[in-house]
Amino acid sequence: MATKVTFVGKPEVGKTTIKKVILEGEDPNELIMFPLEATIGIQYSLHDFMDLKVSLLDSPGQSLPVLLEDEQKQLMTFGDTGAIIYIFDYPNWIENSQDIIDDIKKIYEIRNKLEVEAKIVLFLHKIDLLIHKKIGSMLALIRRQVIKQLNLPEELPIYFTSLHPNLIYTVYNAISDIFSNFSKDSSQLKEIIKNIIHSLSKTICVVSNQKNNLIIQVSSSDFDSSILYYLYEGIYKSNKLSEESHSKSKFINAGSKILYMVGENISNYHPNFNDILIFSEVLQEEDLKKLIEQVKEELDQHYN
Repeated sequence: MATKVTFVGKPEVGKTTIKKVILEGEDPNELIMFPLEATIGIQYSLHDFMDLKVSLLDSPGQSLPVLLEDEQKQLMTFGDTGAIIYIFDYPNWIENSQDIIDDIKKIYEIRNKLEVEAKIVLFLHKIDLLIHKKIGSMLALIRRQVIKQLNLPEELPIYFTSLHPNLIYTVYNAISDIFSNFSKDSSQLKEIIKNIIHSLSKTICVVSNQKNNLIIQVSSSDFDSSILYYLYEGIYKSNKLSEESHSKSKFINAGSKILYMVGENISNYHPNFNDILIFSEVLQEEDLKKLIEQVKEELDQHYN
């Protein structure tokens, strides 16, 4: 049985483009040169993620006002949904933040009225348009603004995303983080890594699949999330998530900080796993290699 995930948002925020690039493998540069036409009518598509089948519902932005008022359309769109992803972009947030806040509050009310267990997740897309040396700090400020203006009984997860090549892992991580909640294989791997690094300091671990998309990201509680965007860019530029990255290690520049990195291929444990990479501000090569060995020992118990 497929897990249903729903994309909603205003027109031209990038809902269908995210689907095409991340889930269907299309070239984002091609879509920039030849933009997609507006989605007409609700579109369904089926995708594989790890051991999971995902049924993705892509709703047209032009119909969002109607959707938020029509009870029958609400039931069709949000009924039996595992996750509702509301996508808005940086330019719209700057120009029409109250409009966006109103949309999200309405979706929250509809979910509760329908009594569905769907998780509501927010994507603030096109962060590459935020040209600022301290992008991490700026996005942290926006996060606080969104949470404060929503003022809901629960804090909704917010992912900052972009399809710019240097930041494309932001979208991979966001999608995989949501899908992994419904995937047994992904959840097990995330739990293994979390148990190993939860007590460490300033350390983060990512795992890619065979398509070199990030499927797992786990960090210690004190990891500086403001450097994540530089880290994604560093991963992309160094091409460390390629087949040639087995057992290589190096320093990686993450904005104002230099992180040590160790990587190894773990595809022999599961056909959906590829590389595991661990980055740390404080741990050096030998310590990071020991962490990878601990992960491999746990994987041995689960898969061999």
